[in-house]
Order: sequence, then C-alpha cells, then structure tokens
Amino acid sequence: MAKVTPMRTRLRTVARAGACTAAAAVIGTAALIGCSTSTTDDASPTSAPPITGPEGTATVPASQNPIQQAELWNPCSLPKEVRDSIQLGDRTRNDDSIPPWRTCSYGRSGQHVGDPSYGLNVQVSTYSFAQAKQNDAYINIRSTTVGAGHPAFMADDDGEPIGGNKPGINIVWGTSYGSVSINLFPEGGTGPIDVDGLARTFVDSAYPHIPK
Repeated sequence: MAKVTPMRTRLRTVARAGACTAAAAVIGTAALIGCSTSTTDDASPTSAPPITGPEGTATVPASQNPIQQAELWNPCSLPKEVRDSIQLGDRTRNDDSIPPWRTCSYGRSGQHVGDPSYGLNVQVSTYSFAQAKQNDAYINIRSTTVGAGHPAFMADDDGEPIGGNKPGINIVWGTSYGSVSINLFPEGGTGPIDVDGLARTFVDSAYPHIPK
C-alpha cells in the first residue's frame, strides 16, 4: 500500500473498522489511499448504541454513531491562548468536506531563514477511539493519557523524514461523540523540531477547551 507523503497542511482521516485501511486528504492537492467496503461498520444498526465508557465512543463505529457531522464541536473555536502555546498563527483552513470529519488547520512560519516551520490539524469525528487505531498512516502507536488520565495514544506519521525530522506526530483520544486527533508535522527549517513536545504542549493547553 502506498504511503502518505508529508505535504503542507494535510488533513488526516481514519480507517473504517474492518476494511478501509487509511485515507488522507491534502488541502489544495487531494490524495486518497484505497479503501474496501466494510461488512461490519457499514451495517445499519438495529438501534442507536449507547455512547458510554471511559474512552468515550471506544467501540461504537462511525456508521452506528447517531451524532451527525454538523453536530460535532467546531475545532476552529479554540481560544487564541491555545494557539499561542506553540506560536501558531491564525487558522489556515476550516474544512468540513470529508465526512465525518471536521478539521481546523494552523501553521507556524519562521521569521528568518532556517527558522522551524510546522503545521497542525485539529480534527474531530464520529469515528470511535478503536477505529482511530486502525489508520495505516500511523506507525509506532503507543498508549498515553491526556488531561487527568484520559486514555489516548500517540502515533508517528508513516512517511519520509522532513529536514531531518520525523514526518509528524498524532495524539488521539476518544470522546462522548467520537474522537479527537491532533496532528503536528514539520514543514521546513534547518534545525530540529521537537514534534512530540510541541504536540503535547498544544494538547495540554487545548484539552480543557474540547468537549468530552
């Protein structure tokens, strides 16, 4: 399967349970990794499943989630103090074109030649926490927590290094409506970029403002 090549201001999407292994969209340049039809996730539920559990919708697949994309929290509503935590500028994109995702993208461009530049996507979706782990674009998945011990995972982007830095990092957790994904990736500069540390700092600042 083809790998996702790191590109400027990406949108990361997640695999459908059981079959659709990965998908990604790039603003301005679309890229889609092939999917097959799921025989489980796409089945019509007999009743609306409960949205419960310590990880939010830990096992409820998107096709059985009664929440609609338009009802999801707006990821572009984070306050400026959250963006300022890692020196991000104003949003570069607000994108709802890939159901069931809502995405807000930000970026930081260095003021001088060689200054580190990076982008960040805040995504919410009706995909479950369990489904999020099935994204083939993620490698080196490891458990972590966000907030006061809320279960989450970190994963590296599967792609080529950028300027000596790994292609990107993701921090994902479940919610009462689906899942949240924070994707931070380098875009340039001559020095090392602590993508893990930057993503963690952003999540620590953003988490109190994101609905549980």
